[in-house]
Amino acid sequence: MSALTEADLFDTISELLAEQHAIHGDERREGARRNYDCIQLLAPYDANRLPLQEDFRQVQCRDLSPRGFSFVSYRQPTTDHVVVALGTVPFKFFVAKIVHSGLSESEQSQNYLVGCRFVRRLSEQ
Repeated sequence: MSALTEADLFDTISELLAEQHAIHGDERREGARRNYDCIQLLAPYDANRLPLQEDFRQVQCRDLSPRGFSFVSYRQPTTDHVVVALGTVPFKFFVAKIVHSGLSESEQSQNYLVGCRFVRRLSEQ
C-alpha cells in the first residue's frame, strides 16, 4: 500500500474520467466533481483486513472528484470504509471513508446515495 499524494490522485482520477469519456463519449460539466455514471466494484472494509474477491459487488457510481466519489446502493453501508475498484481492467483500487449516506427515493425503488472521501490508493505489491 502506498500513501496517496494529491498529485497522484488527481492524475488517476483524470485517467479514469478520460477512460469513461472514451467509452461513452458523454459531455462533462465544469468543476472538480464530474459525472461518473457507471458500474464499478466495491466491498466493505473494516480498516484491518482487505476484502476478498468474493466480498466485492457492483454498485452504480454517480460522480467522481480528486477527493472522493458517490454511489447508489440498495442497502445501507455496514462499515465506515470501503475498497473500490475504479476504471476498467486493470482496476485502480482505493480505500475510501464513507462521509454520508442517505435515502434517495426514485419512482422505481428506494436506494441509498453514499458519499465517500478517498483515503489512499492500494498499489500492487
